[in-house]
Amino acid sequence: MDLLQLKYFVALAEKEHLNKTAEELIITPSTLSSSLSRLEKELGVKLFDRIGRNIRLNKFGQIYYKYCKEVFTALNNASAEMNDAQNKTDSGLTIGLTNPLLWQGPFQELRALHPDIHFQLIAFDTGTENSDISHLDLIIASPDSLRDPSLASKTLFYDEVLLAVPPKHRLAKRKSIDLAEAKDEWFVNSLRNTSFRQYCDNLCLQAGFEPKTQIECDYILRSKMMISENMICLITRRGYLTGLYNEAVLIPLRFPRCMRPQAIFWHKDRYQTKAAQMIKSFVIKYYENYDPLHLKNADKTKNQ
Repeated sequence: MDLLQLKYFVALAEKEHLNKTAEELIITPSTLSSSLSRLEKELGVKLFDRIGRNIRLNKFGQIYYKYCKEVFTALNNASAEMNDAQNKTDSGLTIGLTNPLLWQGPFQELRALHPDIHFQLIAFDTGTENSDISHLDLIIASPDSLRDPSLASKTLFYDEVLLAVPPKHRLAKRKSIDLAEAKDEWFVNSLRNTSFRQYCDNLCLQAGFEPKTQIECDYILRSKMMISENMICLITRRGYLTGLYNEAVLIPLRFPRCMRPQAIFWHKDRYQTKAAQMIKSFVIKYYENYDPLHLKNADKTKNQ
C-alpha cells in the first residue's frame, strides 16, 4: 500500500459515494474502485459494505479510517512544525466564522498589529453544507451548535438575545416582553438549518409556540425585510453593533431570558503553528479586555 491509496480510501470513507469522490479527486471511478480493491486485497478484509449503488464503511473500514486519519494528521503536523522551525509564514491558515460581520473589530486590529501574518476568514455554519471543519485551523461559533469531541474551546463572551421590531410595530413601545406574546406575529427568520435559525426556533419552542415564518433570508437582508414588511425577528446585542439593525427597536426578553455564548475552537490533535497560537491568544485577550456591552458579569444562564 502507499499514501495515495490511503488518500483515496480516506476521501471515499468521508463521502461514501464512488462517483462524487472520484470527481473530487479528479480521477475516474474505475481508478478509485481499482485502488480500493487492491487495498482490500492487501488487508485481507472488505472495508465497505455495498448496498445497491451505495457504499458504507463497515466495522473494519471504521477501524482503518481512524488510523489513516491519524497518519495524515501526523504528517500534516510534521510539515507545519518544520515550517515553524524555519520561520516560514503559514499562508494557509483558515478561520471559520459563523457571522463574519460580528468579528470585524478584532480581526481589523489583528491585521494592523501583525500585517505579516496571512490568514483567511471563511463564512462557516454548523447546520449547512459548508459545515466541514477538517480544513479549519480555528473556528469561532456558539458551543450549542458545535459539539465535536475532537475540538478544544475557550468561551469568549455571552451575548443577550433580544426581540427586534420595526419602529411602527405594535410592540415597539414595550420595555420588555415574554416571547410568548409574539406567537401570533410574523417572523423574518434566518435561512433554514443555519445554527442561529435552529437556536431561535428552539427559543420560541421554550416559549410554547412555533414561529410563524413568512420570510427566510441571510443576516444581511433580514433587517431590511423586517423593516419593509413590518415583521419581527430575534437578534443578539452584538448583532445590533454591526449597524444592520439601526432602524429597529430592541426589546429585552423576560422569558426565556437568554445569554448565548460564543467560543473559539481548535483541533486537539492538530499542531498549532505560531501564527495560529498568536491569533488564538489575541482573540481571547481581545474579549477579556474589550466588553462594550458590559456582559462579563451579566447573568450567564443558558436557556433558562
